[in-house]
Amino acid sequence: MSLRSGNNKKKGQKHQNTYSFRHNKSSMISRKLASSPLDFLCERCLVKLQWRLQFQKYKPLTNASRCNICKEKKIYKAYRTICESCALKDGKKLCTKCGEEVENYSNPGIRNNPSAQVKKIYPVMEIVKNLKKKYQKSIYRKINKGVKIEYDEKKGIIDMESKEVILTLDKIVDFDDEENFDNEESENEEDDNKSENESEKNNEELKKNENIEKEKNNENNKNINNNENKENLKNNDNIEEIKINENIEDKEKKEEIKNDILNNDDNI
Repeated sequence: MSLRSGNNKKKGQKHQNTYSFRHNKSSMISRKLASSPLDFLCERCLVKLQWRLQFQKYKPLTNASRCNICKEKKIYKAYRTICESCALKDGKKLCTKCGEEVENYSNPGIRNNPSAQVKKIYPVMEIVKNLKKKYQKSIYRKINKGVKIEYDEKKGIIDMESKEVILTLDKIVDFDDEENFDNEESENEEDDNKSENESEKNNEELKKNENIEKEKNNENNKNINNNENKENLKNNDNIEEIKINENIEDKEKKEEIKNDILNNDDNI
């Protein structure tokens, strides 16, 4: 029972996400998680594990775990409590995660169902295109030297004549055109690149406009300073002329006083 009084509607989080979590396309962890097995599960448990895979919360097993029924270490898949042999015992169908009986197991899709996976034959160059750049360069160097390559499902990319392994399976990118796992990421990356380019263009235009305004302001300031300097020079010249005129007047007055004094002395 809620302890809040009044409006009991639950509000959303304060800082809403603008986009959901995205897997790193070139990450080995993301590729391994994408092909992790999700078979022998009920519908509810399948949805839970798919959510973990979508947001990279899925943690694969490092060691075999013990089954709750037969008590033997037969579980090699993460988040399972029952081994597959016990789940299918006596004609029953038990969910390997929650242990509840189901009529039919939910279908996880071809990518996450090891028993339903169909082997596909791809041309070697199509595989090379999906590799990392450093691996692509090393293979193109071999091809330029005249080495003929082929794809082996067990070893990887090998030399056709000497059967020497050029690139192991661990380093080959898992590519599947029918799955949307990589396609969604590429679309999101394209949208991000477009928005980044638009923002860069806008920033460049703003910077140009700011520089033009700064130049105009600098020119105006220069003109104002020049006018002020001219006025100051004129004022200084006028002050000097006034001082000279005052000095001349003072001298003339002094001479008049001297002449008056001399005239008075003569009269006496």
